[in-house]
Amino acid sequence: MKTLLAIVLMGLMLTSCEKYNYLGNDLGGAQSPIGEVGNTFSIAGTDGISNITCNISDLIDGISTIYYTCRIDKPEWVTMAQYIPGSTISGNTIISGGQAKITENGIMNVYDEGNLLLVNYNTASVGDKYSLKTGGRKIEREVTAKSTEDDFFWGWMLIKTIDVEETGRGIPGVNKVTYFTNHKFGLVGLKVEFEDGSVKQVGIYSTNSN
Repeated sequence: MKTLLAIVLMGLMLTSCEKYNYLGNDLGGAQSPIGEVGNTFSIAGTDGISNITCNISDLIDGISTIYYTCRIDKPEWVTMAQYIPGSTISGNTIISGGQAKITENGIMNVYDEGNLLLVNYNTASVGDKYSLKTGGRKIEREVTAKSTEDDFFWGWMLIKTIDVEETGRGIPGVNKVTYFTNHKFGLVGLKVEFEDGSVKQVGIYSTNSN
């Protein structure tokens, strides 16, 4: 179940919300190869989830469309997928996606109503906050750590990360989620912390890099 919740939260990060409050300037920067059509992402630590496809399906005026689909191997988990807005569920397969501006400066979610920053590699400082209001809830993101040395295990290497914590999704049993980002590789991991004190973390790997 916790694996699915981690995937659900990754899907939520990619999908739109009804209202927004983006604090900060436009992201700027040259187009990143990470956001180019055809780039693919692989996800490690996804026991209970199979047939994962995650790629960039379109790029128009600097805005990348992310396509995501997977098979949920445990039928009792299918109802959890209902938490991903804008998704299509067919049997035990879920199809989702969203839009983001992915530049060499960072990553910014793009919604019909506006934008919400995930990270700006150049300007991010511990304590920076970004928020979004939707459905009576306030989703908040905060930069909580910025590496000064290679201290994050990613595959077979150690890399620097900027860590962004998010709260306010309102998913039962979830306390908060942390996004791990890197200036060269983009979004490299996601950690979900549950109300019972347990943790589920997945690694994210992009074929392209900055």
